Amino acid sequence: MTHLPVVPPEGGNVSLCTGSAALDQAVEAVTGLATVAVAERDPAASRLLAARMPHALNLGDITTVDWPALAAGMPRPVALTAGFPCQDISNAGPRGGIAGDRSGLWKTVAHAVRVLRPRLVFLENVAAIRSRGLDVVAADLAAIGYDARWMCLRAGDPEVGACHRRDRWFAVAYPAAENPHLAVGTQRGTTAPGQTQSGRARTHAGGRSGVLAAPGEPLRLLPTPAAADGTGGPGTSPKRRGGMNLRTAVTLLPTPAARDWKSGASNLIGTNSRPLNEVVVNLLPTPKASDGPHGGPNQRDTAGNYYLPGQAVRLDDRWVATNGTDYGPAIRRWEAVLGRPAPEPTEPGTKGNHRLAPAFVEWMMGADAGWVTHPDLGLSRSDQLKILGNGVVIHQAARAYSLLLGLDQATPGDTEAVA
Repeated sequence: MTHLPVVPPEGGNVSLCTGSAALDQAVEAVTGLATVAVAERDPAASRLLAARMPHALNLGDITTVDWPALAAGMPRPVALTAGFPCQDISNAGPRGGIAGDRSGLWKTVAHAVRVLRPRLVFLENVAAIRSRGLDVVAADLAAIGYDARWMCLRAGDPEVGACHRRDRWFAVAYPAAENPHLAVGTQRGTTAPGQTQSGRARTHAGGRSGVLAAPGEPLRLLPTPAAADGTGGPGTSPKRRGGMNLRTAVTLLPTPAARDWKSGASNLIGTNSRPLNEVVVNLLPTPKASDGPHGGPNQRDTAGNYYLPGQAVRLDDRWVATNGTDYGPAIRRWEAVLGRPAPEPTEPGTKGNHRLAPAFVEWMMGADAGWVTHPDLGLSRSDQLKILGNGVVIHQAARAYSLLLGLDQATPGDTEAVA
């Protein structure tokens, strides 16, 4: 596994809106950084974190934390993670955007970043944030001196291999004068191309527009727009010493294709460069937090498709649904990635019927067996499904962050069931 060469290890990772700590496990898989503090107010999730991460201080409700006092009492964090609430951003929610009652917690996350000044910030939310809040996130980060890059990635894409779609937005932010590809101790002395050594170091070009060039690779820039661009067709300019002008450059860009709609900035690094007809597996519905307290076997989405609780009870022992949809290839693919077989999708209900099994959802999310569902934790089925539905697919997040940081793919290794 390739880890980001960030030093020093002290300070570790501070996790906000922690939930099941799946996002923190992904960050640790990529960076090697342990989580030293979590922030979770939900009683059930807090009980889980106390059992699974006893070394980490739980800060509780992030809206009540005294951030200056916390910063004064701990080393500067190397990382801060936040999968902040998506209820107001998601297509399945009220669509109020990032200013909503729940998703508005982003402002508190931004304030924590402003005070703690972590070297790296790892963010996660639903893909719909691109039209319901990304402008606010980018502006807030810029206002506190942080540059950012982001992408969307689906858990069900072949690069990850999960058996459900789970389209999510991931971002990495860092202080604009610090290059995350370099050791912390040398960052301030690094200069941008054309800048003298004594000048103030500036960030790598293109940071706020998406994905940066990987370390050691030259960044290819388009020609600067000129007044003459509007008076003629493609050509070269003598003032550019024989180089092409912008009119010529844009004619040489790749031809638009039907697949260009997939995942926005991730196309810049080739992760979605395959044709649309290469998707060869049927994907299960993605887990939701409401599958526990409100999920039922007959609930469907607006297109008439069953949610996960309804689809799970309609699968036979070959993973074929009652309508003939074969989920077997997707299940077997994820089994190969995780290195363990899928649990039974259902369990006996209180009235003798069958219902969605939390252990199956835990497996779908790529968590260690028993991480959320072990009986010793004493969590109700409803709490288990809520925690898992609010979480992130660990392999998906690790894949996205390693791509955003220009690293080889880093995914959690095979682990045994939690005792």
